[in-house]
Amino acid sequence: MMESIIVGLAVAAAFAWVVWTILLPAAARDRLRRLAGRPAPPAKSCGGCCGCDRAGPGKPGHRIRHG
Repeated sequence: MMESIIVGLAVAAAFAWVVWTILLPAAARDRLRRLAGRPAPPAKSCGGCCGCDRAGPGKPGHRIRHG
C-alpha cells in the first residue's frame, strides 16, 4: 500500500513538472509566479552576442562569442 502511494506521488510530481516546464506557456508561468509573490526570471538572451543593449549593426562592442 505504501509503495502505491509513493509511486502515485512520483507520477503526480512528474506530471506537474511536465505541465509547468513544457506545456504551460512562459507568459502564463510568469503570471503565476507574480501571483505567488515571486519575481519573474530575468529575460534570457539568445546567446549569440555580448548583450542586447549593445547589439545592432555598426555599434561598438557587438562581438559574437566563439566557443
